[in-house]
Amino acid sequence: MTDTVAFSVRNLVKEFPGRNGAPPLRVIKGLDLTVRQSEFICILGPSGCGKSTFLNILSGLDRQYGGEIDVGGKTFRGGKPPMRIGYLFQEPRLLPWLTAEQNVDFAMTSCNVAPARRKELKDRYFVLAGLTAFRGHYPHQMSGGMCQRLALVRALCVEPDILLMDEPFSGLDELTARRMRVDLLDIWQKTRKTIIFVTHNSYEACYLSDRILMMSQGEVQEEIPVPIPRPRDYDDPAIFDINRGVVTLFLKVAEAAAPQH
Repeated sequence: MTDTVAFSVRNLVKEFPGRNGAPPLRVIKGLDLTVRQSEFICILGPSGCGKSTFLNILSGLDRQYGGEIDVGGKTFRGGKPPMRIGYLFQEPRLLPWLTAEQNVDFAMTSCNVAPARRKELKDRYFVLAGLTAFRGHYPHQMSGGMCQRLALVRALCVEPDILLMDEPFSGLDELTARRMRVDLLDIWQKTRKTIIFVTHNSYEACYLSDRILMMSQGEVQEEIPVPIPRPRDYDDPAIFDINRGVVTLFLKVAEAAAPQH
């Protein structure tokens, strides 16, 4: 992590139209955030608090919003910010008729990655993800964990400025998810990509991140630093200690956001 700012958002607002004449539903309410280069941030919060909507705005999938996004000293109000994004969803979203390598080729072509860079990038990230022997396999010939690794390779091979991850391990069994978390940190330490990682799993957030943003009702309610040296041991008691406090805070935030009867 450096002191260089990767991007910042100021007074970010997102509303969805109300139904049957109801007022608009504001899902993000004046969000302010600054993210540094190579920082690993986890966003933790209850369902419906605006986490995924925030990622969709950063990625350019949602271009209707209020507020400002600043990248490299340039301010943008609405539209797509000028940064290359890698995006991992809960499902790998691979093209089943293409091999692992062809899925990556398709993404690099779509993102206009220079042809001279493509072999080097694929060789590097297939090795880091442990998928070198599976470049010719189709998605149906690979396990769920391997498909999610491939989705990570695809995201990294487009040379993103920022990597967005929306609960990418939530559909995996816990043993596979644990391995993926360990491997993700190893890859991050070698690539130093800026990562914004959305999760419902407090321990996952404590293990992975430099800081945790506790989000609720469209706002960041708390910011929790995770000052544990890297590389990290998954079973480090210090992670358990931080997690206890995060869980207590998470439950408090979730309870405050729950509808009152």
